[in-house]
Amino acid sequence: MKHFSAAFLFLLLLGGRPAAAQVAADTLPGQAKFTRQLAARLCTSIQEAGQKQPFEQLSPKQADDLFMRLMLAGMGDQATEFSALLTAAKSRKLNTNKLGQEVGLAAVKHLSNDCPGSMSLLLRTSSAQRELGSKNSKSSNDISAEEKAVLQPMADTVCAKIAAEDARLPLKKRTATQRYELMTTLMQTTVLKNMNGLLTVYSMEQIQNKTSMEAFGIKLATLMMTRCPAYLIMLGEDKQKSQR
Repeated sequence: MKHFSAAFLFLLLLGGRPAAAQVAADTLPGQAKFTRQLAARLCTSIQEAGQKQPFEQLSPKQADDLFMRLMLAGMGDQATEFSALLTAAKSRKLNTNKLGQEVGLAAVKHLSNDCPGSMSLLLRTSSAQRELGSKNSKSSNDISAEEKAVLQPMADTVCAKIAAEDARLPLKKRTATQRYELMTTLMQTTVLKNMNGLLTVYSMEQIQNKTSMEAFGIKLATLMMTRCPAYLIMLGEDKQKSQR
């Protein structure tokens, strides 16, 4: 089951690898408030866009264009506030490009907590697809109807169990190792309990194959990202910190 670990690196959805001298969320007056409001606007606009066209039908480029358009529109709605942030950053000799990146990444993290349905768009972006290992125009998280019928209940089960564990002892108070071991255990037990269902969509040969199981792990994590993304992002952050 170690093949699932690569699917947890969803913090990299926007190519957000650690950068030096990043601007903290509360470095500038009004920055945290601006980010929360931007995330709220994005949540609404993403939901509206999803009603017009299922995100599963988008190519990575189309997903990139749509998310960027919605992001810019959200910032445009708060142009005065964003201009004030840029002015404050310049006066403190802070890198305005990094400020923009931090605002965007913080907004995505807000979305993961408050608007998990938005993850279905972010998972289609080219940055997410690169991290997932997609090739050419094929998306690594494309899931057939037959697979989804089996995997969605599994994803819901894992998310429910994580939420219960979080209520018992908040994941933020646990160590990175404890969080990883918890997720691994929950994934393993859920997979084993649903093996009969899995064998209706995958052959025994596929289940015993590392590459096939990596693809399965990505698909399961993709479905979890639309239900409980905050937990997966937390694991992604743990992984990033361990690699610094």
